Amino acid sequence: MARPNSTRVTEFILLGFTSRRDIQLLLFGIFLPIYLLGLVGNLCLAILIRTERSLHTPMYYFLSHLALMDLCSCSTVAPKMLSGLLKGHDTTPIPACALQMFFFAAASDAECCLLAAMAYDRYAAICRPLHYGTAMPRRLCRLLVVVSYAAGAASGAIHSSMAFRLPFCGPHTLDHFFCDIPPVLALACANTDLNQLLLFAVCGAIQSVTLVAIMASYGMILCTVGRAGSQKAVSTCGSHLTAVGVLYGTLIFMYLRPDGTYAPQTDKMASVFYTVVIPTLNPAIYSLRNADVKQAVRRRFGKERCRACCF
Repeated sequence: MARPNSTRVTEFILLGFTSRRDIQLLLFGIFLPIYLLGLVGNLCLAILIRTERSLHTPMYYFLSHLALMDLCSCSTVAPKMLSGLLKGHDTTPIPACALQMFFFAAASDAECCLLAAMAYDRYAAICRPLHYGTAMPRRLCRLLVVVSYAAGAASGAIHSSMAFRLPFCGPHTLDHFFCDIPPVLALACANTDLNQLLLFAVCGAIQSVTLVAIMASYGMILCTVGRAGSQKAVSTCGSHLTAVGVLYGTLIFMYLRPDGTYAPQTDKMASVFYTVVIPTLNPAIYSLRNADVKQAVRRRFGKERCRACCF
């Protein structure tokens, strides 16, 4: 919406969750361990997969990149959020806000593409086990990861560049805890119809195409394991689909709805799920229930004990 010209904005004041100091400190005490757990969990998972030869398979190759994307996603948002909660207030310069928007949008959309690749990998492994080697060659795995990163980077570049080409001439208070696309566009003193259209077109295309691919892959997997009577596989698919449902549900709720329907407090709560909670849960959902990862962890700790005993 256009606003009268005034002093040009050079930074945003982030209002965060609340102005009450006691609630700010309470939220800081809740979100800090969640963020640290996600940071350590994803970092350890990525290192474990890269160092353990038994985990050098397509599934874990994709998981290592999912962990890196989750690291990027939560580390782009959580430190600034925690700083604001601890200090009671926070500001961010326009260039830093644009950079945060780019990295978060890129990581989120890249993760959607990677989840689709992971779903196809599981379909090939479970439904076509005899042809798995030819269905998922190393070159294809690398290509899928590169395409995921490229799609995410393109989406992030489009949204951040188009948002920050707009003039911001006041007010400069951002009613959010990070530079998300909808609240930033709400502060622009120019027409944002093109930005809203791009948000629907780019995010809508990525999220709808990848969601259809995921649901089709897991649908065929569930049909196959259902006929085989494998309760463990059904349980694993169920946990994966739950994680996918939470991620896509919050993303669609945030970005694929009409302009003017945004509610700041509700949006902040939804944003916490896909910025902090989901990156923390993903290592547990996708790997810690897996026997291969548990064995790799035991071997790694066993080697460390042996080295300690030798010295």
